[in-house]
Amino acid sequence: MSTKAQKIRTIITQDAEVDDQNSLRHFLFYANEVELQGIVQTSSKFHWQGVPGARKPEHIRKDDFGSSEQSGPYDQPYRWPGTDWMQRVIDDYEKDYPRLCLHAEGYPTPDELRAITKVGNIGYEGEMEAPSEGSELIRARILDDDERPLYLQVWGGTNTIARALMDIENAYRDTPEWPALHRKITEKVIITACGEQDPAYRQYVAESWPDIPFIKTLQMGSYAYPWLMMPEGESKDTLRAEFMQPEILGGQSALTDGYCTWLDGHEYEGEGPEGQFGANPNIVHEWFGAKMNLPIQPKKYDFLSEGDSPTYIILLPWGFRTLECFAWGGMAGRYHREEGQVNSRGEALNIWNVSLDHYTDRDGNVVETESMWPYVADIQRDFAARAAWVDADTYAKGEHAPSLTLAEGVDLQVSPGQACTLHPCASSPDQAEVSVSARIYPEASAPWAGEATLRQEGEAFTVTLPAGAAPGEELHVVFRAQAAGHHRLVHYQQAILRVR
Repeated sequence: MSTKAQKIRTIITQDAEVDDQNSLRHFLFYANEVELQGIVQTSSKFHWQGVPGARKPEHIRKDDFGSSEQSGPYDQPYRWPGTDWMQRVIDDYEKDYPRLCLHAEGYPTPDELRAITKVGNIGYEGEMEAPSEGSELIRARILDDDERPLYLQVWGGTNTIARALMDIENAYRDTPEWPALHRKITEKVIITACGEQDPAYRQYVAESWPDIPFIKTLQMGSYAYPWLMMPEGESKDTLRAEFMQPEILGGQSALTDGYCTWLDGHEYEGEGPEGQFGANPNIVHEWFGAKMNLPIQPKKYDFLSEGDSPTYIILLPWGFRTLECFAWGGMAGRYHREEGQVNSRGEALNIWNVSLDHYTDRDGNVVETESMWPYVADIQRDFAARAAWVDADTYAKGEHAPSLTLAEGVDLQVSPGQACTLHPCASSPDQAEVSVSARIYPEASAPWAGEATLRQEGEAFTVTLPAGAAPGEELHVVFRAQAAGHHRLVHYQQAILRVR
C-alpha cells in the first residue's frame, strides 16, 4: 500500500485488555504501512496495576461505554494482565517476520519494535503522578523536528499522553518560545481514541490543549463485543466462526495463533472467572453478555473484539481520504465535529464523533448504522490474506491488494448540471483479474447528492450533477477495485467533485 515517503507516523497506547491484545496482533500485519514510533502500555478505568496508598474518588462517572460502575480500589490491581504480554506478542511477530517480508517491504525488525515498547502510566484510572518511560517516549516524539503529523492512538486511557503534554507545558510555559511551541504541537498532534476511558482528556488535555483533534473512533458495534447485534450481511459473515477459524486462526501464523476469540479456551491473565471470554461458557449470561445485551450466545471461534482497532484502521492507506477531513469517511467510518463541547473556560474542544451511514442488510432493508460497518468484510478479508502470507513461502503464493488510480485525479472542478467522465485504472500485482465499481457517497456529499446520477459506460463512469448545485458544494464518488481470488482483496479511490 504505502511507500516510505508517504508513511505517516504513529504511537500506540493501550491498556492490555484482551481486545487490545488482539488489536496489536492484527496491527503488526500492517506495521509496514506506517512508521510505528512507540507501543506504550497505559491504564484505564477498566485495567490498572495499583499504587500503594492511592485512594479512589467517591464520585461515579459515566463514560462513552454507558458504564457508571465503581471498580476496585486504586491501591490494588484491577483486571491487570501485567506488561510481559507485549514482549510475547513481539516474539510471535518475530516468528512471522521472515514470511511477511517476502510479501511487502518496510516491516520493522522485531528488535526495532522491542526498542520502542515501553510501560507508561499504569497506576490507576487517570494516573499521571510522574513521568514514565512511555510518557517520555511520547514527549520526545512530540518535541522532535519531524514535520509530519503525529497520530497518537488511545486504546485505553489518555493519561500517559496527557503526562507527556503536561511535562512539556511545565518545562516551557514560562519561556518566550511557549506560544509558538504550543501552536506547533497543537498543529502536529492528532489523537485517535477509542473514547474516553479515563478522566485525563477532560481534566488536562481539554484544559491546556483544547484545539488538539480528539477523534472518538467508537465503532463499537462494528468491531467490538456487540457486533452480534449489527445488521445481517457480508460484514457479519466475516466475524463468524465459519470465517474466523479457517481464514484467520487456522494457518501457521504465530500472531494469529495467540489471537483470542469467543470461547476458544484461552485463559486471560488478570481476569477473574467472570471475565474469561475464552474459558467461561456462561459469560454471556453471567456478566459481559448480559451487560452488553447480546441477543444470542456466541459460538466457539466467533470474533470477540478489536474495539480499539479503528484508531489505526483510520490511518492505513486504503485509498480513502479520511485524514484530509474526518467527515469524508473511510474504512474506519465517517465522523463529525461535536458542537457544544467546551472546557471549563468555555473554549470549544476539537472533538469528533462517529456519524451514521445507511446500510442495506441481507433482506434488502435500508438501516442507519455505524459508518464502518459496510467495510468490515473488506478489512477481515485483507487481514486473512496477510495472515496467509505466513503460509506462503514465495510472493507468488500469496494474494496482494490491487492498485487503483483515476486518470483525471481525485479532485475535480465541475459546473452545475455538468456531466463529468472518470476513467479508473486498476491492476493486480498478482496478475489477477480486477473489477471496478463506483458509487455516490451521499452522507459525505451535499444534500442534493440523491439527484446526481452515475452511470458506467464500458470502463468509464459518468457523473452528472444537478443544475441546482451551488458553488463550493461537493459530491463524493467512491471507486472500488476488487481482485479475483480467494480473498477478493480491494483498494479504493475517493473522488471529490467540487462545484465551481
